Formats: sequence, C-alpha cells, structure tokens
Amino acid sequence: MTTENKGFIRRYRPAIIIAALIVVVIVASNWSLPYVLYGPGSAEPVHPRVETDHKVDQKGELLFTTVSSYSKPNVFSIIYAWLNPKMDIQTQAKATGGTVSLSAYRNLMAWMRDSSEANALLAAYTAMDKKIDVKEQGIIVNSFIKETKAREHGLQEGDIITSVDGVKANNAEELSKYLSSKKAGDTVKLAGTRGGKSFTANVPLIEMPGTGKPGVGFTNQTVLKVTPPDKVKFDFEDTGGPSAGLMMTLEIISQLQDKDLTKGYRIAGTGTIAADGSVGLIGGIQYKLMAADREKVDYFLVPYTRVAADHWQDNEKIAPKDAINAVLNGFGNWSLAQQTVADLKLKPKLVPVASLQDALDFLNSLEPKKDENAASPAPSAKAS
Repeated sequence: MTTENKGFIRRYRPAIIIAALIVVVIVASNWSLPYVLYGPGSAEPVHPRVETDHKVDQKGELLFTTVSSYSKPNVFSIIYAWLNPKMDIQTQAKATGGTVSLSAYRNLMAWMRDSSEANALLAAYTAMDKKIDVKEQGIIVNSFIKETKAREHGLQEGDIITSVDGVKANNAEELSKYLSSKKAGDTVKLAGTRGGKSFTANVPLIEMPGTGKPGVGFTNQTVLKVTPPDKVKFDFEDTGGPSAGLMMTLEIISQLQDKDLTKGYRIAGTGTIAADGSVGLIGGIQYKLMAADREKVDYFLVPYTRVAADHWQDNEKIAPKDAINAVLNGFGNWSLAQQTVADLKLKPKLVPVASLQDALDFLNSLEPKKDENAASPAPSAKAS
C-alpha cells in the first residue's frame, strides 16, 4: 500500500467506519430470520365482536386475550426479544408445528378460529337448552402421520377436503367408507378448498399403522356449518386459533339471555370450547395474563383439565413423575398461570375452569361489584 493510500485511509477513516456501520445496519434491518417472536398481546372486550339483536347493559366486561406474534424478524428485533424477559423466541418450524408452510399454518389457524365460533354456538345453545341447525361440510387436515405420502403430493395442513374421486366426503366416516374399497398404493383424487380457493391433489394411499386399512395418513376433524335461529355474527377475522372459544360462548349466552354475567367486573379468560362445553388447553397463557393485567382485569378464567388430572393420578406407573405433575396441574395451563402471577406480581385473580358450566357457576356466584367511585351517604343531621 502506498503512502498516498495510507494517507487517504487515515484522512477518511471516520467516514469509512460510518459508511460501513450504515451498511451493516441496513443489512441487519432487512435480513429476515426464520424465527417467531412472542409477547403479551391484547385483552379486549368480546362484546363488540359478537353481534346479536339483543342489547345487554353490561356493568363490566368479558374480555378475550391474545398473544402477540411476529414472524421472520430482523436481527435487531431478535436482540430486543432476547433482552426482554417478557418475550420468547422460537424457530419458525417449532412455532408452526412442522406444517408444510407458513401459509398452511395460517389456513389451519383460520379454520380453528371458524371451528371455535361454531363450537361456541353449539355449546351456548346447548347450555340454554335451545335447538340449533348443524351440517357437516367436509374434513379438515390437521396434521400428517410420518408414513404418509400425501404431503409430497400436494396435500397441506389446513386443507378442507370435500370429495374423493368426485364422491362427496362430508365427514371422516364417508371418506373411510370410500377408501375401504381401495388398497395401499392406489391413487385417489382429493378435492376441496385451501384458504378459500379450490384445490385438487392426487394422493397415493398407504397401509395405515395399527389397522392395515388403506388411508391417506392424516389426522382430521369434521368441518361444521352451524346456523342458529337467532342473529349471531362474529368479527374475529383479524385473529387466528381457537383460544377465544370460551369467552365467545359466555358473550353469546349473556346477550341472548339478556343477562349481565359480569356483575360489574372486568373478567378476562382463555380456553378452547368443545360442542359439549368442555374447555380445552391453549398456548401462551403467560402472555395473555400480562395483557390482562395491563388492562386492569379483576378475574382471569384459566383452562383446567380436571378429568385428565383425575385419570392420571391413579396411573403414576405408566408415565414419568414430572409428566404426571404437569397433568395434575391442568397440563401446564393452570400451573404456568399461577407461576406467572406469582413471579410478575400480577393482580388478576385466577379461576380454574374445566367446562362452560364451571365458568357460568363462578360468574353466577359473584356478588355485584361495589362502585368504588360512588359517593358515601351523607351523615344524618343531629338535633341541637
């Protein structure tokens, strides 16, 4: 290097360093990484998102809770999440449960939300002892078994199958009945919808493990169309997943029965809902509790699977002790909720619920909340 070049570098070293840093910042800002960041989401009223012809004067609020998630973050977002004790970092593969693609995962989450709305209607109308119309409209692909060949032939999680070789398949039984006349190695044409658009996939059948019967090789659920006799309209399009099911159900009952279930309290919660009213487990309860605490919630309804706990309590020989302890604590939702409240000193009071009836029993047992802002009664006048 010549003396002239060395002089040039010395003279412009600060500018060179600044330019290099600018390049690094630009690259780091635009370099998306295959991770998902999780943190506290929202705790917002269910009432504006469930529309009926009934108007209830709620003194308090029922709130559903969410987890904030951010896919494909840049380097700076990763560093921020790593330094933030209230956030978590997961690989995209782990976050999406190993689905074929991020779009497939989103389709599956969208269906879970729609299914949650259908189950909320079924559970609510059952609790109110009212009839509701239900029709089966296909089969959702939840996940694949390892032996399947369907993934490599175009089938994806979140796909809704409505026919096989042109024959309607409104439920798993109809699909199995048609496939019973086939054998492993035969190819069938599956058709249905993917993200609202039509799709087809020619899939070879396999011999299903355990039964030896021909099958595609995926876990599934039946897609239901539920039509209530009353006007009930949902607005959860900006959310995904089934975890708002319990709170949806409570809001439906509150409105259609013209009954304020809140008694003046702010009551948040989470949990999937089944057609029979069972409350199921969810993910990210720690983040939902943080969101609820931020919104000054009084009570938080937490999924607790008592039936499973009772079952495993008598079967300690067939599972590791730590796994049994997790089950006895509600498969982790309840124990994690307790731990989160204790560690972060959160204010919401936790309420374990295994069913819709548990939630209703708790709400009905509440005494109306006293108005803390109400003026104290004036003292009585004394005679002089």
